[in-house]
Amino acid sequence: MRLTRFWATALVCVAVWGATPAAQAARVLATTGTLQLQRGDAVRPVAVGTRLREGDALVSASGAEAYVRFDDGARMALRGDSTLYLTTLQLKGPRSKRQKVLRIVQGGLRYISSKLSARHRMVFVTPTATIGIRGTDIEIAVTDAPVDQDPSGTYLKVNTGAATLTAVDGTVVALDPGQVAFGGEPELVPRGAGGTRRPAGRKVESASGLFKGGSLDKWMR
Repeated sequence: MRLTRFWATALVCVAVWGATPAAQAARVLATTGTLQLQRGDAVRPVAVGTRLREGDALVSASGAEAYVRFDDGARMALRGDSTLYLTTLQLKGPRSKRQKVLRIVQGGLRYISSKLSARHRMVFVTPTATIGIRGTDIEIAVTDAPVDQDPSGTYLKVNTGAATLTAVDGTVVALDPGQVAFGGEPELVPRGAGGTRRPAGRKVESASGLFKGGSLDKWMR
């Protein structure tokens, strides 16, 4: 009986310790304002030192910011009024399987990759675009309402490096430093109107009202 109980306990321990936890690969190093961490059904405040893992969501209130450093050396500044999901944080294992996928539903961020992070797949997903980067310092803004003269959608600005924005209609826009791209809903042109429908993804002159620096950008240097 004792032997049976021993093996039963051992099997439970193996099951518990052998379970694969969600990948942890980021830490919050600085904050301003009110931020919340959503992990499953639990919601709690974000504090300096909070460890982030795959599946987490960061939600920032108006005027709030968070500076996040990933274990691969990449840095991110989350802007206010943002909702960001850490969809995939696979930074270990075979290089071909390493990838990071961040889904930003609204708001904005600035992201600077590192030499190490440039070695694996990095993708940003928004409601209207998918963004890929290469050795980059970029800014992303997602809005569901027009801002000044800029329509609602996804805006991508490249500070250094290169990036591509793929819109919902499959249009691919490649950007170099100093360039800005927009990804929105495909335009509908009435039959017989004779107009030309613009692609859902395209370069734009600027979107200065959407890209705003924050007090935590100093940590990004």
